[in-house]
Amino acid sequence: MSTVLVVDDDPCVRQVLREFVELEGHRVLEAEDASHARRAMAQERVDLIFLDVLMPGETGPSFCHSIKDDPECQGIKVILLTGFDGERAWQQGLRSGADIFLVKPVNQERIKVLLEELLTPEGQA
Repeated sequence: MSTVLVVDDDPCVRQVLREFVELEGHRVLEAEDASHARRAMAQERVDLIFLDVLMPGETGPSFCHSIKDDPECQGIKVILLTGFDGERAWQQGLRSGADIFLVKPVNQERIKVLLEELLTPEGQA
């Protein structure tokens, strides 16, 4: 079972993602911002992070960049989530090192596919 961290300042978004991810058999941790996410990651190994772009304090892309630069976080997949669908938002997501960039709202089927793609070890798909 993989552990997924959902980082979003909107509790409704966290709840919806929690339900989608748990239905696929994964364990879910939640954090309302990057600071809380760091604390959760210090206590438990995380395999994948759903990360909101705009949050109070540190932004999602900044946090994603720090995750991708940290050797201890090697292998953690990051899905950036945003409510904005524009070229600037996409470029920001790509520069942060995110594995996937999604525009909200996301649907359950898309989450299921992404979890299978990102959490299935190579050669076992």
